[in-house]
Parts: sequence; structure tokens; C-alpha cells
Amino acid sequence: MKLFVAVDVGDAVRREVTRVVTTLTGRLEAAKTPPKVTWVKPAALHVTIRFLGEVEEREVERLLDLLAPPIAMTPFELEWRGVGTFPSNKHPRALWLGVINGAAPLAQLEAEISHRLAGEQAVELADRAFLPHLTIGRVKMAGEGVDWPKLLQAVEVKHARSVVDRVTLYRSDLSQRGPNYTGLVSALLTK
Repeated sequence: MKLFVAVDVGDAVRREVTRVVTTLTGRLEAAKTPPKVTWVKPAALHVTIRFLGEVEEREVERLLDLLAPPIAMTPFELEWRGVGTFPSNKHPRALWLGVINGAAPLAQLEAEISHRLAGEQAVELADRAFLPHLTIGRVKMAGEGVDWPKLLQAVEVKHARSVVDRVTLYRSDLSQRGPNYTGLVSALLTK
């Protein structure tokens, strides 16, 4: 089964992402050839802390045991601002909101999760830098006539804040309507 560790973003951020996506969609539809963007459904929005990928079912119980204990961290707030892209603003494949406050404790949380999983044969962790972001859409076809840098700079993200008080191990199941995420276990932040 496909697994990942993530934090929830909360309803206020979901509402703001919905507003931002509506604004972007309207502006993109005005392009000569509008791009095809698959937007992340509000209920599926999350910040991935660690992507684990395909994990054998027999290894899941061990992961639950590793990730369930409380984490000795004070709950904290994330503040989101601005729309960015991967890999570049000129040729985007993913659209995301960036963290302007709370990145340091989020990185500390990622380090704790990685530490818990280190040395486990159940999963192989990719060795890459943690870049906190909230994916809101994926560009499937570039289209024509879109000045992405100008468009993204003109979209303002307002009052988008999330409280991080737990981290959750999720299972991802693909369906015809997109991915479905099921929380398997959560670790509370307690300090």
C-alpha cells in the first residue's frame, strides 16, 4: 500500500485555497489556449512530511508503532503566503502555497519523523531537502498565452494559517475520482 506522513491544513486554509483556485481558474481560462490544471480537492489538502511510497502490508504494523507515540514538541502555527511553482515559474508542473512562518518547527517535525523511521527496513527514505509547501494543483498541459510569473504574482493569499498539533500516517488509494486518503495513526504534539 502507498503511504505518506503529513499534517492537516485546517478548514480556514481549505477555504482560502478554494478562493485562490477560483481566481486562478478564471484568469487561466482567458488564455489563448488555457492550460489543463488538475486542482487538489479541498478535503485532500495536506502538507507531506515524508512520502514513504509502496510499503508491504506486513510492515505497516511496525510503522504504526513507530509513528504513534506523542512527539515532544509544542503545537505551532503555519502561515501561508504566495503561489509558487515547481520546477519553475515559466514551465510549471505543480502549483503550491509557500510557508512564510512556521517553517523551522515544521522542519523539526520532519526531522523527528525521519529519525523515527531511520534504520527501518520497512521503508526506504529518499535523501532530499525538505521544502515545506502546500500543493494546490498540477499542470497537465501547458497551454499557450499564459504569463505565469505575472499571473502568480497577482494572486494574493489572505489569512491562511494552520495549527499543527499532530502528524498522521496516511494510506493513499487511487480511484477514478482521484486519490483517497485514510488516516492510519496520528501522533500528537505535546509539550
